[in-house]
Amino acid sequence: MMTNCGDTLEEKVKHYYRHVESYDWTRAADSFVGPETFFHRARSREIVRLLESIRPRPARCLDVGCGTALITRRLPPGAVGLDLNPRNLEKARRYAPEAVFINCDVEGRIPLADESFDLAVCTEMLEHLIHPERTVAEIRRVLKTGGVLVGSVPGRSVVWKLRGLSGSKDSFAEEPYHKHYRREEVASLLSASLKVRRLYSKHLRMNWFFVAAKESHA
Repeated sequence: MMTNCGDTLEEKVKHYYRHVESYDWTRAADSFVGPETFFHRARSREIVRLLESIRPRPARCLDVGCGTALITRRLPPGAVGLDLNPRNLEKARRYAPEAVFINCDVEGRIPLADESFDLAVCTEMLEHLIHPERTVAEIRRVLKTGGVLVGSVPGRSVVWKLRGLSGSKDSFAEEPYHKHYRREEVASLLSASLKVRRLYSKHLRMNWFFVAAKESHA
C-alpha cells in the first residue's frame, strides 16, 4: 500500500479513496448496519424513481462514481460503472455481474468516447471531489445530445450528524473532504455544462436530487 499520501488536499482525497476507504453502500442498504441504512434506502428509492421517469428509455447507461453498484445494479445490462476505488469495483462486480466496471479517476478524463451514452447517473459522489466541475464537464462530453444526468448530493441538514451513530466498523470520520451543498451551489455546478431540468430536496433537506440534460447549445 502506498504510504505517502501527498501534501495537497486533492492528493490526500485521492489517496484515501484509492487505498483506504472500504465502505460497502450496497450491503449497508440491503442489511441493517445502523441509521445510515435508512438514508441509503431512501436515496436509492428516489434515484430509481427518477430513472424510471426518463423517456425515452435510455439504452446506454453510465454510473459515474458507482461505488459498490447500489444504483448500477438497477441499470440495464451492459451499463458501465466508473470508480477510483478498486475495492469498490471488486464488490460491484458481484452485485451487478451484467455491468462493465472501469477503475479510473473521474475528476480527470473519463476513458470513454464522446457522445456514447444516453444516461449518466452520479449519486453521492460529487461532494468528495475538489474539482467537481471537471467531472460534470466530462459527463457532458460522454453524453449524447439530449442525454440526461440523474444524481444527488448531500444537502446542509443536521440529520447528517446521525450517521456517526452507526454501529458499523466503517467510519466516515477519516474522510479528508466531504462537501454539503446549498441549492444555489448545485445549480451553479450543473448549469455550467448542462441544462438543469429538476432540482429539489427531500428527507429533511438531507439531499439535493437533480435531473440535467445535454443540449446542443449548453
